Amino acid sequence: MKKILIIMIFALLAGCASKEPPFDAVAVFKEAEKNMRAESFEKARKGYQEIQEKSPDKSYDADLMLRIADTYYGEEQYSEAQVEYQAFLNYHPVHRDAAYAQYQIGMCSYKDLTTFDRDPAPAHAVIREMQKVLEKYPKSGYEDQARKYISICTDWVAEYELYVARFYYKKGSYQAAVGRCEKLLRDYPDTRSEKDALYYAGLSYRELGEKDLARARFETLAQKYPAMKKTALYNIEKLHLP
Repeated sequence: MKKILIIMIFALLAGCASKEPPFDAVAVFKEAEKNMRAESFEKARKGYQEIQEKSPDKSYDADLMLRIADTYYGEEQYSEAQVEYQAFLNYHPVHRDAAYAQYQIGMCSYKDLTTFDRDPAPAHAVIREMQKVLEKYPKSGYEDQARKYISICTDWVAEYELYVARFYYKKGSYQAAVGRCEKLLRDYPDTRSEKDALYYAGLSYRELGEKDLARARFETLAQKYPAMKKTALYNIEKLHLP
């Protein structure tokens, strides 16, 4: 009996010794916040994720999800950040920080922009996501910034269309050049590229023998852009219209 009692005591002590201290989510969170402020984003993210894993009730905690997204953004891992911001919105569409998450989704695409002769998909994405900021969160405080990036990317896409139009014109593909110029004039009016689009549309129409259309574009160029009036009138004269 005494032997059995001793065995039980040792087993109990061994069990107590093997027990880990309780997980302190508050302490881990404080340390993660400290790392976040120091821009040690990977360390911060590991802390936030540890809380998610070890505190089941915190798995989809809004603040943790948003902070994890911010760590990826801070590391310039914009694709990963975009996924996390979208996950946050999926679970917390009416959260006080929903507008911020939506804005950051747009900024992730903006950070992927390179030069205007590359794929315009990121610019289109910025316009689309920033429009959501204006439509879904009209009084969020992000409206001015959203409009700013919509304007920047609208100019960017117009510049891309002009780049392609010039390429076709120089190649002698005048119909394709006209198509790009007219798309720019229709979809992106009053952008920085409109002036050149009118000019190349006029030149391309002239090469195609569409003199009336060419004159119309040169006349618009002269009216809207006085600095180009001399050039526009010169090209109209070259059309030899009655």
